[in-house]
Amino acid sequence: MRCPFLREAQVKFCRASAYRKMIVRLSEQPGNERCSSPDYVNCPAAKQHAEEHPSVDHCPFLHESLVQYCTAAPVTKYIPYTESVLSQCGTDSHGYCELYLALAQPGDCAAEAAAGATPSANTIKAPKELYFAPNHLWMELAADGTCHIGLDAFITGVLGTPEHLSFISGTGTHRPAVSVSIRGVELQLVFPHRLTITRANTYLRTNPSKIVNDPYRTGWLFEATPERSSHRTSVTEGLITGDAVGPWMQSEMDRMTRFAHRTASRPDKNGTVLMADGGTYGSGFAQFLSREELLKLYTQFFSPLIHWNIPQ
Repeated sequence: MRCPFLREAQVKFCRASAYRKMIVRLSEQPGNERCSSPDYVNCPAAKQHAEEHPSVDHCPFLHESLVQYCTAAPVTKYIPYTESVLSQCGTDSHGYCELYLALAQPGDCAAEAAAGATPSANTIKAPKELYFAPNHLWMELAADGTCHIGLDAFITGVLGTPEHLSFISGTGTHRPAVSVSIRGVELQLVFPHRLTITRANTYLRTNPSKIVNDPYRTGWLFEATPERSSHRTSVTEGLITGDAVGPWMQSEMDRMTRFAHRTASRPDKNGTVLMADGGTYGSGFAQFLSREELLKLYTQFFSPLIHWNIPQ
């Protein structure tokens, strides 16, 4: 499926000019255009380049090309049609484009993002069509085989906005992995299956808050495809999806609440013990933990070495 804002056009430009300026080709050429007429011989740019077999009716440096462009972008940028395979506009990946999301608003993304940012049993967002790893990374598998990987609303709600985010895995076949820094502690978050990574959402390095504000769209981490030897079933093996997502997410939130109560009931350095009076954990709960408590939280919930069991 291609982006509804993607358009195609025939453009022309001058290969003799120092700057390439693409001009959309009109159905009727203006009568005073020099390039498409014998008057091109008076063009200063054409005079600087000797042509062995000059054309008699139009400039030999006039070149036409088929391009694509985005009607949602504030500035029109023409992309040669031969490079369209490098763009996400012609595939299902356009659903992760910020311009598309801002204008099309598929599925009321703003409301979904707001719901996903609050760690509450009634509001936390966990789309059933996604595949969730037990350490709270998600994967979307499109019909064309393209995969997108990210952090779910549970883990981003617990950790809050990281101080910085770095990509451990580059392009190629790896287990997609990132490192986030919480209060100076580096936590590695790894997807369990090997995928062929094609690109990463490197914009998150300058604005990591997107993984909290919109974890399932603009906060995506990696785009990838399954390994050539992998089948669809092997790519999703051990992951949680469909009707199993809700009960699993609820059990994880209950488990996190118990962890928060146990942590709060421990005496601090002054020997003071706080009373756990019920309730659930708050947004950005991990930001208030010590280094030792953060590492224990990571080991129990988000470690790549966690036992990959799906609750029955």
